Amino acid sequence: MDRLETLRILSQAADWDAAAPSTRIEQSSCAPLDSAHTKAPSCPASEASRAGSSSPPDPAVREDAAYGICRVKRLGGGSVPILKVLLSNACSYNCAYCVNRRSSNVRRASFQPEELARTVSDFDARGRIHGAFISSGVLGTPDETMERLIWTARTLRERYGYQGYLHLKVIPGSSPDLVRLAMRYATRVSVNIELPSEESLVRIAPDKSPDAILSPMSLIAEHMRELQLNKADKPASDSLSPLAASPLTAGQTTQMIVGASPEPDSTILALARHLYQSFNVRRVYYSAFRPEGTDPSLPHPAAPPYTREFRLYQADMLFRWYGFEPDELFEQSEYLDEDLDPKAAWALRHPGLFPVELMTADFLQLVRVPGIGPTAARRILEARKKGGLDFQHLQKMRIRLRNAAWFITLRGKTPFMEAGFDAFLSDDPGFGVFAPGFAVSRALDHPEILREIIKDKKPPAPPTQQELDFLS
Repeated sequence: MDRLETLRILSQAADWDAAAPSTRIEQSSCAPLDSAHTKAPSCPASEASRAGSSSPPDPAVREDAAYGICRVKRLGGGSVPILKVLLSNACSYNCAYCVNRRSSNVRRASFQPEELARTVSDFDARGRIHGAFISSGVLGTPDETMERLIWTARTLRERYGYQGYLHLKVIPGSSPDLVRLAMRYATRVSVNIELPSEESLVRIAPDKSPDAILSPMSLIAEHMRELQLNKADKPASDSLSPLAASPLTAGQTTQMIVGASPEPDSTILALARHLYQSFNVRRVYYSAFRPEGTDPSLPHPAAPPYTREFRLYQADMLFRWYGFEPDELFEQSEYLDEDLDPKAAWALRHPGLFPVELMTADFLQLVRVPGIGPTAARRILEARKKGGLDFQHLQKMRIRLRNAAWFITLRGKTPFMEAGFDAFLSDDPGFGVFAPGFAVSRALDHPEILREIIKDKKPPAPPTQQELDFLS
């Protein structure tokens, strides 16, 4: 099997691991690059890698090998191409949810550490990538696999002079010394918690244990605290920087599979909150379960729960960035409303807190308004200081006025008192649920009607390239 074919197999096999933001939260796009594709411009990282490489790029890694390269848009803007690949998809574990499990009838392939390091360096030297994510099936034992991953990372850094972003998977059960060594070479590390309860882990992934997962996570968290104390004036970066070679500047992440086990959304998010607070986890990623095989321990849904995954991401943002507590999202049900974003659902349960007056509300009050995010809230506060806040300005602040309009006033007036604002909403299919002559200013008195107006009219689209849908 040649290197290109190995790369194709192992980039597809990496599908289950979370390495970059959800395509429905922060869009990513993945596509093959054919030989006619224009050569990408070089960057400082690729120049550094080229200078440190002991040989020119191997021509066997052709343009269409970019099958495993995805451009990932970041929250702060822009996008970064990364290569997402496994060292091997052979695995001695038999986790029921995993397509690469021991009993799965899939085509197997493996890279030698030197071979994978050279492949990553080749892509970087030609300006194709600014980062890489490397994981692996469990080859023999966790320590044996971790040694091969570290060998790959060390070769990439020291022999090829790679300066870019490197996300390295830590295998549950690895020895503390190997976990520490991995942190010397990685920009980010991750240990997948996978399932939200010990009961489900024992039933679905019997080769793993909670201690095998949480022990390395605790070790990484302690190391991160030490780094923060030593470099308090240089906080860790959460970006995929072309020059992110400093050890562990992007911290640790983890992943949970949604829908493979019976735990409700409330349990999943309570665990996520605990991981953020107690393990210094930078991001928790949620991956919709995609049925593979016929294992009796697993459900067999008609389709992966992509909408549920999407709502969990939205709810996760609310307690990381918006000041919500997870319990606030589950006052009536242990599951999130799939028709409404979680903030809108919360607002409809608390109509007495609205409308919010934009001229007097503080930041935390503003970000609880459906359709107003942290950036828009800061813009409102800034515009208020300058005395230039009006409804026309709101439409320029990237506020989702179709949602926010029902929950705000400005100098005592609602948006519906502005001439022409009804026309702004008239093409919304939900707007017609109001009977003729209904006073829209009283919409909060009828949350069941307002829900029909602001709910999503269609579910979020699944990934356009499911096999390369990945989550950082």
